[in-house]
Amino acid sequence: MATVKYYLRSKSKETNIQMQLSVSRDLKMRTSTGLIISYTDWSDRTSLPKQNNSHTKNIIAQLSDLRNFVLNEYNKDFVNGVLFNTNWLKGKINIFFERTDTNVDDNFISNYLKKFNELRKLDSRTKDSTDYQFIVLAQKITNFQKSQKKDYTFPEVDKRVMLEFKNWLTKTDNLMESTALRTLKNFKTVLLDARDNGKTIHNQINTFSIASKPALKVFLDFQEIEQIKNTVIVGKDIQFAKDWLIIGCYTGQRVSDLLRMNRKMIFTKTDADGDSFKFIELTQEKTGKDVTIPLHDEVEKILTKYDGDFPPTFSDTTFASNVSIFNYNLKKICKLAGIKTMVKGKVFNEKLGKNEIKDTEKFNLVSSHICRRSFATNFYGDKRFTTPQIMAITGHSTEVMFLSYIGKTSSDHAIITAKTFREIKQQKTS
Repeated sequence: MATVKYYLRSKSKETNIQMQLSVSRDLKMRTSTGLIISYTDWSDRTSLPKQNNSHTKNIIAQLSDLRNFVLNEYNKDFVNGVLFNTNWLKGKINIFFERTDTNVDDNFISNYLKKFNELRKLDSRTKDSTDYQFIVLAQKITNFQKSQKKDYTFPEVDKRVMLEFKNWLTKTDNLMESTALRTLKNFKTVLLDARDNGKTIHNQINTFSIASKPALKVFLDFQEIEQIKNTVIVGKDIQFAKDWLIIGCYTGQRVSDLLRMNRKMIFTKTDADGDSFKFIELTQEKTGKDVTIPLHDEVEKILTKYDGDFPPTFSDTTFASNVSIFNYNLKKICKLAGIKTMVKGKVFNEKLGKNEIKDTEKFNLVSSHICRRSFATNFYGDKRFTTPQIMAITGHSTEVMFLSYIGKTSSDHAIITAKTFREIKQQKTS
């Protein structure tokens, strides 16, 4: 059973009243209460001020209320599995006396997130897209706390709070479940970062697992790419977009790398037999990886149209404008090409004001990312290419990441191997 005892550190005229919270023989937390008293007004027998004037009586009342508050907080946090130390005790005393400035104390989640995001801005190794996710997280945490009418400190965030936050993201903030889960993962990242920086977090967070919701994999197969290639397109921008789409499906790069390709990235290499091959060499914007992409004949045909260069882009203003125009034209191209197979995907529901999963025609789901996924999926399905060969072009670091990206599992590998075994058997018996 936890107990509280008060004592003085010195016998001076003005000395600080200390609190000791004893939990066990090995765990005793001691810190200052911030209350000042003269040693002559203190009783060593009762470990409290003497009741000899109104000032000391007032201090006795404060110490009694503080004892009850700390013990109640201890019992509540003990049930929730909070780790106890002197910082915990200091924090509770500050809360009791309302000494905590919720605008600067980084034991509060919101304040820590501000410092966390400021530090990321200074770190050149972080990606802008990821930095933006944590900026959005900070705003969502602020809005969630307003709905809860509470500013959370780290020890207060347990499994229950995490699940409440997830429910708020989906039901109040209208996020797709996959987006809510990604936001929750980012929140856990911040909590673990705080733990590594000496903050006390709830022990449930260390083992709190966040399920991943598999993304819907939409890609164009070779037959659909051929349909697009043979579709007559009128208009410069939409023609450029068609050519970029075909290039993307045969180079396997993100739009951030695709739309900045130019003739200066094309190199010719000769092997030991004297055969020459053309390649595109670039450093990926997102990962910083150097990739070498063999020039497919479909890409060469398009480059010939532009005197050995890539198609023009759509805007001279910002890269975001180019991507926006590209995405807009892609849907039009695929609709004209008859890419209308019914598939399941995210479609914006205007009444609900958010995306929802439903069956829709494939052209509605086409965006710039379909280039990279189509390349990875199509060439993975061709037994003439090994997975490492394809990964060297897409830039995936591990086979697990690559297979997850195209929606394959180890069982898919097993089926491919089984088919190869069968072919070997048939060759032996024929």
